[in-house]
Amino acid sequence: MDINSLNIKKILIIDLAFIGDVILATPVTRALKTKWPEAEVTMLTVPFTQPVAQMNPYVDNTLIYDKRGTHRGLSGMWQMAKELKQYKFDLAVCMNFAVRGAVVAWMARIPYRLGYDAQHASFFLTWTASHIRKGIKHETENHLEVLEPFGFSTEDTSLKLEPPAEAISSMEAKYKQYDIEKDKYYVVCPMGSYERKNMPISMAVQLIRDIKNTYPVYLIGGTKEKIELMGYAQAGQLSEAHVFAGTLNLQELAVFIKNAAGMATVDTGPMHIAQAVDCPTIAVFGPTDPTVWGPRNENSCYIYTREQCSPCWGKGECKDNVCIKKIKAKDLYEKIQQYSGH
Repeated sequence: MDINSLNIKKILIIDLAFIGDVILATPVTRALKTKWPEAEVTMLTVPFTQPVAQMNPYVDNTLIYDKRGTHRGLSGMWQMAKELKQYKFDLAVCMNFAVRGAVVAWMARIPYRLGYDAQHASFFLTWTASHIRKGIKHETENHLEVLEPFGFSTEDTSLKLEPPAEAISSMEAKYKQYDIEKDKYYVVCPMGSYERKNMPISMAVQLIRDIKNTYPVYLIGGTKEKIELMGYAQAGQLSEAHVFAGTLNLQELAVFIKNAAGMATVDTGPMHIAQAVDCPTIAVFGPTDPTVWGPRNENSCYIYTREQCSPCWGKGECKDNVCIKKIKAKDLYEKIQQYSGH
C-alpha cells in the first residue's frame, strides 16, 4: 500500500507509557506533522501524562486512556474503542511494545494502523515495525523506528515542550508567593523512579552547599518523595519553602525548569522535561545507560563512570551502588559551573 496515496486527515498517536516516553516521542510527532501538515494530530495517553502531551507543539488534541480506572480490563478496552470511533481517525500510530494500543485501534475500526510486531500485535495492525532495536542508540531514535514501514522519518530529533499560558500565569503567581527571581535559581532533582538512581545524600548535600554560593537551590520531586527530600534540604540547610514535592503540576514544573539557571538531576522524567524546554542540564547516571536515555542538548551533559555491572536497569542484586557512589559532588559542581545560565 502506497502511503502517499492515502488521504490522512486525522491521526491518533497512542502512547500509554511514562513521562519520558511521551516526551521522547516528539520526533515521531514532528515527522507525522511534516508528512501530513494539514492533518489533525491527537495523542492518547494515560491520565498522568496527558499534561505533557498537551505541551507537544505537534499535537493538536489529547485524549485519556484510563487503563487503571474507567477503561480497566477488556470491558474498558471496548469502552475506549467506542469513544475513539466517534472521532473517525484515519491512521493510528501505536508507540509502545504492549499490544493494548493496537487492539484498541483495531476495535475502534481505525482503517490504517501502524505499530510494533511485539506480543502478536501484527494481527491487529496494517503495517508493523520490528520491535528488535538496531543497535544501542538514543531512545528518540529508537522511537522513530516505528515509522520505518512508511519510509519517512526526520533528521530533527530534538525534544520540545511549550507550556500553556495558564501554567505560565500560575507560575508567575508562585514566583511572587515564594519570592523567587526567574533565571536566578538552580533546580536539583536527586531522586528517580527507583532507589538505585538516587543521589546519595552526601552527594546531594555537598552539591546543595556548593550551588548555594551562586544560586538559590530548589529541590523537586513527587509527593511521595517529600519526606526524603525534606531530609536532603535539612542537611543542606534549605528551608521547607525550597522543596517542591508535588507542589507543582507537570505544566507548572515545565515552566519552573525552563526559567531556571540550570538543573542537576538523576535519570528521571524531569530530566527529559528539562531537555524539552532547553534548560542546561547535568545528569547523573548509574544503573541506566546515558547513550539511550541521557541529555543531548549542547548546553547539557551527563556524568557516568561506566562500571562493568552497568547498566543493570535496577535489576539483580546490588550491595554498594558503586555506579552512583563513585561520582564526586565536586565533579558534578564543576559541570554545573560550566553549563549553567541561559
